[in-house]
Amino acid sequence: MPLEFRRQRDGSIRDIWFGAFEINGKRYGINLGVKIVGTPPASLSLKDKGDTEYEVSRMAALAKLDHFIEEARKKNHSEHLVEKLYEIKTGEAIQSVKLGTLADEWEKIERRRKPNIRYAAQCKSTLTRFAVFVRHENPKAVEIAHVTRSLARVFMDAEAKRGVAGKTWNDTLKLLRATFKYLLPTGGINPFTGTPTRETETVFRQPFTPEELAAITEAARADEFIRPIIIVGICTAMRRGDCCLLKWQDVDLNRKFITVKTSKTGQTVSIPIFPMLFDEFAKQKTGEKVKMDGYVFPEAARMYLENPDGITWRVKKILTVALSEAVDDADGTKALAEVSSEEARKRGEVFIAKLPEGTKRERMAAVFKLYLEGQNIEAVMADARVSKGSVSGYLNEIQAAIGCQIVRGASRAGLKPKEEKADDGLQVERKHGLRRASVRDFHSFRVTWVTLALTAGVPLELVQKVTGHKTTDIVLKHYFQPGREAFRSALNAVMPKLLMNESVSDEHILKAESVNPEKQNKKIRDILARSTAKTWKRDQARVLEMLKRNGGCAALRL
Repeated sequence: MPLEFRRQRDGSIRDIWFGAFEINGKRYGINLGVKIVGTPPASLSLKDKGDTEYEVSRMAALAKLDHFIEEARKKNHSEHLVEKLYEIKTGEAIQSVKLGTLADEWEKIERRRKPNIRYAAQCKSTLTRFAVFVRHENPKAVEIAHVTRSLARVFMDAEAKRGVAGKTWNDTLKLLRATFKYLLPTGGINPFTGTPTRETETVFRQPFTPEELAAITEAARADEFIRPIIIVGICTAMRRGDCCLLKWQDVDLNRKFITVKTSKTGQTVSIPIFPMLFDEFAKQKTGEKVKMDGYVFPEAARMYLENPDGITWRVKKILTVALSEAVDDADGTKALAEVSSEEARKRGEVFIAKLPEGTKRERMAAVFKLYLEGQNIEAVMADARVSKGSVSGYLNEIQAAIGCQIVRGASRAGLKPKEEKADDGLQVERKHGLRRASVRDFHSFRVTWVTLALTAGVPLELVQKVTGHKTTDIVLKHYFQPGREAFRSALNAVMPKLLMNESVSDEHILKAESVNPEKQNKKIRDILARSTAKTWKRDQARVLEMLKRNGGCAALRL
């Protein structure tokens, strides 16, 4: 097998010997690590001889090349034997997965439950990005068996440099580790085994208060499409997808129970139907629309299957309106009242009607109508044919005149500039991560249900039957998020009076003392024996109360 010269970019000969060889039709090239010394032949042909020193280095390179070829043949022979043994034992040949088909092969892995479309798309996107990264770092790596630990580590480091959150980094690691576990040939070393997960930053969703739930249901009246889904979420603690894809076969109106298998965990849950939800089901049943595979809410089911983000957007729109808070302005302006959307509409229409007739009143009426219909500022500008400054001015003028909040997500009287994102209280900044964390969204209805139930004393086992969680740890860690006042009130109601700094020495002891006259007499003697000038008034009151409880005629043998 030949030795080779390799050239630098400038055309000069490199001072290292290279070798080339072929095994089973596959050609290999290798740096032999032997320096070219002496004077090569003028022709630079390996067929011609150079000086003695040059020939010595060539012989050393040939010896090194022969060694590499022998080792490669042994290794190839061993791998071939392993493959043959595997084929004899199992009756099938070892199939090595190409990096280019990694995402497709992942999809073919047998599972107990088929992953939902959105999750599968995310996983395939990650696997494709990984395959592209590996081929860029090492063009010779064409199979997953060619991925080394160092390559795996470089990819995960690159993920960290992208600034992803700890949970996202861990999810990527777990996906790749599991994928390689299933797809590597027998005996292959998983390059992701042994890589530890990273510490995650848990941002808990916040539950809604009963007052906030009332405001949300009121605001939802403006959107008849999403209102029923919100009602289901509030009343059942089901996830967004399960609410949208709920079927009539899972709803028992006679027994007032929902029994459904959850899409995420596959657990069957049983949920009582509250009166508010029963009325909603009855309304849907009465005016049942064109059936779509038996869905209770066919239009919402269609949107969720085609564009689940559309559901999220509609819910966020309602939450922004319902939860926007009015605060005092910096100049001491009175805080704006919180009223229903219908009440705000009536007040605004009355104010506009009192304005002098003219262009301003017409434009203000158009802006007000479009904005209350839920359109964003840009859409209002386009439809009403006014500038952004006019939209802001009209809305703030109406808001100040009617004394109630209409500007969505505003923290002060006036609209925030487009480039300054309004703090609507629905998201918070992460310490690490590419996106803000959502703390108040559709999933908060689930957190709210669990929190209200546990705070009210509903047994944890019953809550788990509704949520479908197998372990109590998940419920308590991620879903039980009571506010401080609610938490304190719940504890105050069930903890001993002693811990609440309330007197138990009189009322509770006296009840026990009044049961047996003999014991009561002994207690009275003990009280009087220990009584001092400092405690006399309290002891006297206790003795009188004991006598009173016993009919006022205790026979004391002092």
